[in-house]
Amino acid sequence: MSDHRALRFLTAGSVDDGKSTLIGRLLYDSRAILADQLDALNNRAAGAAPDLSLLTDGLEAEREQGITIDVAYRYFATPHRKFIIADAPGHEQYTRNMVTAAAGSDAAVVLVDVTKLDWRARPVRLLPQTRRHALLAHLL
Repeated sequence: MSDHRALRFLTAGSVDDGKSTLIGRLLYDSRAILADQLDALNNRAAGAAPDLSLLTDGLEAEREQGITIDVAYRYFATPHRKFIIADAPGHEQYTRNMVTAAAGSDAAVVLVDVTKLDWRARPVRLLPQTRRHALLAHLL
């Protein structure tokens, strides 16, 4: 692995656009999940596909409500690079937490769930929170 510093990036976007799921998938595919975490996920899934979004839920309230409240930082690495990824909350009332994560990030990945867009509208508009996150990430 190279000696480059870790790339810090954040996932941003509206509620339920797949931010935590993307991070869970990256952690899973890069084998950055501890065996006990994976066992707990598989036990909770009871034979179904594990819910990878749960890998970033650190607060009990997040697990109970199925939402992200605080920013969750996770580390993973590939043979070529190290990464620190911030999972920002998508709810409007937690925008301040997203700004905190964005301020310490090198890049942002803004996710858009295209199934939530009104494709008949012209022009097609992103959800307000997605636009807000994109603007804030751009400014920071």
